[in-house]
Amino acid sequence: MKKVILVGAAVAAMLATGFIACKPTPPEPPKEIDIYVAGYDNTGAKSVARVWKNGKELYALTTGDNNAEASSLFVAGSDVYTAGNEYNGTNWVAKVWKNEDELYALSNGDNYAEAHSVFVADGKVYTAGKDGKFAKLWKNKNATNLTTGSNNAEALSVFVAGSNVYTAGYESNGTKNVAKVWKKGSELYALTNGDNTAQAYSVFVAGEDVYTAGFEHNGTEYVAKVWKNKKVVFKTDGSKYSIANSVYVAGEDIYVAGSEGGVLKVWKNGEELYELADMGVANCIVVYNGDVYVAGYETEDSDDVAKVWKNGKELYTLADKGEARSIFIAERM
Repeated sequence: MKKVILVGAAVAAMLATGFIACKPTPPEPPKEIDIYVAGYDNTGAKSVARVWKNGKELYALTTGDNNAEASSLFVAGSDVYTAGNEYNGTNWVAKVWKNEDELYALSNGDNYAEAHSVFVADGKVYTAGKDGKFAKLWKNKNATNLTTGSNNAEALSVFVAGSNVYTAGYESNGTKNVAKVWKKGSELYALTNGDNTAQAYSVFVAGEDVYTAGFEHNGTEYVAKVWKNKKVVFKTDGSKYSIANSVYVAGEDIYVAGSEGGVLKVWKNGEELYELADMGVANCIVVYNGDVYVAGYETEDSDDVAKVWKNGKELYTLADKGEARSIFIAERM
């Protein structure tokens, strides 16, 4: 799942039995949650990778000496894992932070590298990204090349379901980018045939089904698409530049965040649910207890303003110049 995963609530109906009669136990009150967001603040001379919690800065991951971005975060217990990039003066270096401290660099700085997505499962940290021309999947610091390196490729999202690790991204065929999904480090399938350029930005697994969001060019415009396994289950009409950046499945409902004609949108089961802003990017979507949260930015005048929306309404402004890349909802322990 691109830059995000949700810690879900366990809901159960319970009956208390008395001596004379049975009566229902009052339902448990809703659990309190914390909203974590990763992105960057561009208000200074250099962009600073940041993590926010409930609308307030939690960590500055970098000092501002070099440009940096936080692309994805995952909360495991009391620890916050963040994936992103920091410029070393020559190239972008892919990195992972644990809470406010750098955990490790995934690349050595010799090539252009990026860490796009992070997922923590069974104490292992999985990161999707690129190093040079290779699409990469890292398990902790150990790298797997998803592609041969003969053509440019990137892994843009990672999702762990049981023992299976799914990654989504793209690989060039020499002339066009082909949207692809990998499973356990090997190509599972290509979502597009390579006639038109395409990319997969987000992957989400529900049961036995793999949902992927991205775009495919139709020869004139980018068309936002969602695939269920290999089948297209949602697409825009192709009349306007459109991209699906993030997909989230809650029960039988498929939620998508993206843009159409520059307008930030949320779709539910193929129908428009909200328009969030007239211009910007909706990067990441999560659904918790029926509420829909989106992280991204809105372009105001000439500035990109990092924001979070809840149910179609602005919830937080995080930075007057910057971007919110990833959102994670964690229940309080």
